[in-house]
Amino acid sequence: MRIAIFTPDISSNSLGRTYCLWLLMRANGWETEVFAPRGGEIWGPLRGGDFAANCRTVDEDDPKLLAAVEAADLVLAVKPVETSFGRARRLARTAHRPLLLDVDDPDLEAALSWRRPLRRFAKGILKFSAVRKNRELKRLALQADTIVSNPVLQAIYGGPVVPHVRDDRGFGAPHTSSKPSIAFVGTNRKHKGVDILREAVADRQDLGITLKLTDDAPEDARPWEQWVGMTSFDEGLALVENADIVVIPSKDDGYAHGQLPAKLMDAMLAGRAVIVSDIEPMTWAVGSGGLTVEPSSVSALASALGEVASPDTRTSLGAQARERALALFTVEAHQDAFRAICEGAVRRFSQETGTK
Repeated sequence: MRIAIFTPDISSNSLGRTYCLWLLMRANGWETEVFAPRGGEIWGPLRGGDFAANCRTVDEDDPKLLAAVEAADLVLAVKPVETSFGRARRLARTAHRPLLLDVDDPDLEAALSWRRPLRRFAKGILKFSAVRKNRELKRLALQADTIVSNPVLQAIYGGPVVPHVRDDRGFGAPHTSSKPSIAFVGTNRKHKGVDILREAVADRQDLGITLKLTDDAPEDARPWEQWVGMTSFDEGLALVENADIVVIPSKDDGYAHGQLPAKLMDAMLAGRAVIVSDIEPMTWAVGSGGLTVEPSSVSALASALGEVASPDTRTSLGAQARERALALFTVEAHQDAFRAICEGAVRRFSQETGTK
C-alpha cells in the first residue's frame, strides 16, 4: 500500500504523532510520503534517518503534490486542522482517493475553548471568523473516517484507538540509587506544569532528588536542576531510560484533557517509576503501572515523590508500567490492527464510490 500523509508543520512537535503512524506503516512494509505546507528544517528530535527523508514542505497548488495523492492508495491527515485535514480533504476529493483522519490532540476543542465557557463566548464575538472556520472543520471531522489516539478523543470523534506507539528498546537503567533522578522530556509549555514539578522537587530535597529538563535554563535555575536544552529523539529516549522517575505534571487545563504525551509511553516501556496528573487519558494510559496525583498540587506531587524514593518500589512499579506498555503501546501490538483499519478505509471508499 502507498500512503500520502498530510501533517501541519514538519518543524513543530506535531510531527511526533506523524512519526508514530509512520512506524506502523513501516512495520507493514508500506511506501509513505509526508507533506506539510510549512516548516523549513525537520523538528529537532526527528532530524536525520529514514523518517526525515520522507518529509517535505509542498505548496497545495504544486502539481507534484496532486500527482503524489493520485498515486496513493490512501490519504491520511494528521490532526483535524486546515493545514493538514483541510488540504488533504480537498486533494483527496480532486484525486478521488480515500481519506483517513487522525485526531491525536484536542486541537479544535482548544481552539473552540473546550471546557471554558466564558472564553468560548468571548471568542465567538471577538474572533467570529476563526471560530466559524473551526466549527466547520469539526463538523467535517465528525463526518470523516477517523482514528484517534486515546479514549477521550474517541468519545468525541468515534473511530478506533491507535495510541502513540514505540519500538521496544527494553528495560532502562536498573533502579539502584537511593537519591533518585527525575526527567521531564518534552516541550516546556505552560499547561505542562513544569513549575509545579520544580517546586515539588525543591520541597523534597531531603531525598536528594535531581531533575533534568529539556529546555534552556531560566534565571532561577536551582543547583539540583540540569537544563539540557532541546534534545534529539535518541537523546530524549536516553534521558528517560536513565532516569529513575518520569513525571508528567500537566495542569487541569482544557488542552491537557484529551492529550497523551508520547514520552509517557517511552517511560513506561523503559520501566520507569511514572507519576502523572490525574487527567484523562493519562490515567487510562498508566492504569496500575504508575501513580496519579491531583493536578497543580505541589504537596500531592511531593508526597508521591516520597512514595517512589525506594529503589525496590521503583523497580516493582516500573515492571508493572512496562508490562502494560508492551500490551498497549508498541508497534507490534498495533501493527495488524492498523493494517486492517487502513485496508478497511480503502475498501469502504471503493464500495461507496463503485471504484476499484
